[in-house]
Amino acid sequence: MDRSAPRSQERAVGFSLTELLVVVGLLTLILIVSMPAFKDFYLRAKVSSSEAMVASLVQQARMSALKEKNRYRVLVHDENATTPNTLELQREQSGSFVTVAGEVHTVPEAVRILGGSPTDSMDDVTVNGRGECSSGKVYVVADGVDVGVVTIAATCFSTGS
Repeated sequence: MDRSAPRSQERAVGFSLTELLVVVGLLTLILIVSMPAFKDFYLRAKVSSSEAMVASLVQQARMSALKEKNRYRVLVHDENATTPNTLELQREQSGSFVTVAGEVHTVPEAVRILGGSPTDSMDDVTVNGRGECSSGKVYVVADGVDVGVVTIAATCFSTGS
């Protein structure tokens, strides 16, 4: 004896097309509403990353200067430079600065280092053999919205915005 139900009495398993379209529509709406917040978060993260890169390179210059008792500097190439939006670590050698091998860093995409916009933006940070820095600020910006500032003290300790 066959106990299986006739085909007309079987229940269909799964979702109807209408249910799937409603769920896809709701997910699309949530994505559209949250997109500006995601973009803002992404840009803030890029600015913070660039600030950390500047601060880290200044600290590296200070540690190398103290260790070798030699002058170092971090060149800050702004958006208008030949190599735009890069940071370069240099060591003094025979009275002039030369780039340390492998120490040219590009800031993350969508971020720019500002040059002439804020008039007090630094073009370089020089560190003497005693670990003292030229003090000032380095500005970074993403999409003209989020501006980050790295303030460098004479002790080479830096803070972000």
